[in-house]
Amino acid sequence: MTLRFRFSNSDMITTAGVAMRPVEIDDKGGTFERVGQPGIIEAFSHHQLAAMMRRPDTTYFAGYFDRATQEARHDKPVEVISELSEKNARLVIWRKAVCDAFLALEAAGLIKRTQQAYEQAKAQLASVTAKLVGESAAAFAKIRPGKEIKTRKLPGSRTVLHWVRSYQAAGYSALSLIPATHLSGNRTRRWCPKAEALMNQVIEIYADTQRPSKVQSIQETRALFAEENARRTSTGATLLMVPSASSVKRRLDSADPFYVYAKRHGTSAAARKFAMSSNGPDVVRPMERVEMDENKLDVMSLLTLTGIWEHLPPDRQKKFEAGRRWLYIAIDCATKCVVSMRLADNPNSDDAIRALRLVFEDKTPLAQAAECESSWHHHGGIGTLVTDMGPAFVSDAFQTTVASLGITSHLPPAGIPWMRGHIESFFRTLGHQLMPLLAGRTFFDTVDRGDYPSEMLACLCDDDLIKVLLTYIVDIYHNQPHGSLKGETPNAAWKRLVAEHGTPPVPDGLTLRKAFGRPLTRKLNDEGVLFSGLSYSCETLREAYLHSPTREVEIRVDLQDIGWIAVKVGATWYPALANQPGFAGVSFEELREGIRAVRHAHARAAKLDAPTVQRAIERISEANRRAFALRALTPYHTADVEVARADAGLHHPLRSDAQRLGYVPPSNDLLNDAITITPPTDTSRGPDSDDSGPGSDRRTRRKTRRRWGFNDGK
Repeated sequence: MTLRFRFSNSDMITTAGVAMRPVEIDDKGGTFERVGQPGIIEAFSHHQLAAMMRRPDTTYFAGYFDRATQEARHDKPVEVISELSEKNARLVIWRKAVCDAFLALEAAGLIKRTQQAYEQAKAQLASVTAKLVGESAAAFAKIRPGKEIKTRKLPGSRTVLHWVRSYQAAGYSALSLIPATHLSGNRTRRWCPKAEALMNQVIEIYADTQRPSKVQSIQETRALFAEENARRTSTGATLLMVPSASSVKRRLDSADPFYVYAKRHGTSAAARKFAMSSNGPDVVRPMERVEMDENKLDVMSLLTLTGIWEHLPPDRQKKFEAGRRWLYIAIDCATKCVVSMRLADNPNSDDAIRALRLVFEDKTPLAQAAECESSWHHHGGIGTLVTDMGPAFVSDAFQTTVASLGITSHLPPAGIPWMRGHIESFFRTLGHQLMPLLAGRTFFDTVDRGDYPSEMLACLCDDDLIKVLLTYIVDIYHNQPHGSLKGETPNAAWKRLVAEHGTPPVPDGLTLRKAFGRPLTRKLNDEGVLFSGLSYSCETLREAYLHSPTREVEIRVDLQDIGWIAVKVGATWYPALANQPGFAGVSFEELREGIRAVRHAHARAAKLDAPTVQRAIERISEANRRAFALRALTPYHTADVEVARADAGLHHPLRSDAQRLGYVPPSNDLLNDAITITPPTDTSRGPDSDDSGPGSDRRTRRKTRRRWGFNDGK
């Protein structure tokens, strides 16, 4: 299913070195105009856009031509009213009311842009302005006699007309009415850096588990100044200015209240105290808000794969370890569709990152590997990613990946489940609908579990558990009516909302490799860089090989597609394509299996040839491909150690001289790549038979050869 992307006119797409901006997007596709070349329009269908976003030479910049983005790019401060002081903010709001009142009276023909007309209508302008800002007598619900009412005095006609012209030229934005006087004044530090550091100690002194009072904290802080000045007196240094108790109190009052309360009473108590009840955010567009969380499954399973379990003897099966796996889930809040899932041994940032990677992929091949009837096509770019404060999500690795993708990350504090209500509701639905159908369930608590023998009834292996979970999500959950969707199924909601709003574009291939690729370091040689027997090169690498003294480069590899990688030359990342054709879209698992098959069929020392490995990859059965796909969702995925081990075994690139010199048609010999089986040696001859044959010498040497044994050291 082809997605419909949602673009803004301020976005920019760069592909093959050509920058374009969207002009119009409809159901069939969109038209784009080249930046810097007005009038040159190109049209792309949504299918072409989806293919373009996966290309290594495509980059996507959201909001590139927005005014705020341009100002931030040029290091200009963002002018917003909320950054002003309360006094200046009220002044700006009053000036806006003056401009709105003047334009309203001008539209009614009651005032003109002349000094005489302004003076005649000044009283009426003041009355309308007071009503707009709530400073007139009518704004108070109940006023006691004699209560003072403060109003602002209107300036002269020249000033008001200047405000109105600036207000209109800025598109009726109140930012144009900010006075320049708030930038005046002496802005140098009142206290020296050492005094500032000592004053900040009042916050740490007060934010203590012993919960000292503010008076005690202020006195202890001022005592620090006395100690410092005594030390400076003995050394002849300049004394520090001792702040007053009120100055120290103001510094204490400016501290983060959540931080202070959490340090004094604990983080859980602070989360409860500062929690704000709400019904959760409202979302209407697909992938506008994605919630992600981890949950320990309420079922005991066998911590192994089916392929291993079936070959174990019964006595070993009885002793095999059983336990509970963790499940990572990401759900789209608008459609309630699950967009990612994977099993984990324990909560960790690596599995969380791998689960995030699946959000941007069409997971229909995974559903087909689990023999599901429906497709799992739900994917797209993420507007806002919401997680909890778990160690896996707050880790540097996960947050770095999210920031590299340009995703807005929200981390609601613990103890506020309604801030992540969609994912919490899904786990509750999973526990009520699927877990009762599985043998070895652990129930929600020990009271409900009772004497149920969960460990003894554990029978599901990891790949069986993955198949069950995929079948439930893809075939059952996505196709059953959902209460929060007013009886509509998640699949139907996805189809309807995608057709209406589209989804944000997925990150381009280079961005995905920089964020999710396996980081490796490679030496630069005359063929580029080498990874798992494939050499990669690009024009930048060739230039670096000629002119750069640095011979080591950093690369990022996507194990799901080893046809091209990302290489870092200097401070910039570039796409590097494989020099050997035919490996686009091939996964690392398929390449490793193809190499293993070739080495199994031939001698260990046989030279690996690229066409031979490619033919071996093509012969991989569909069952093995499904097994590779499902294993990627389990804790038995390809680890970095396995990648390094497989890569270390290939010291030379997979290549073919015939491929480099010209095209060679494949051999018509059906047994070209077959496994050679050596017939057994003829043992029918008796001991008295003639040994004068060609092998007699070899047999003699074999009999007289000294055998090594454990008793040789005696």
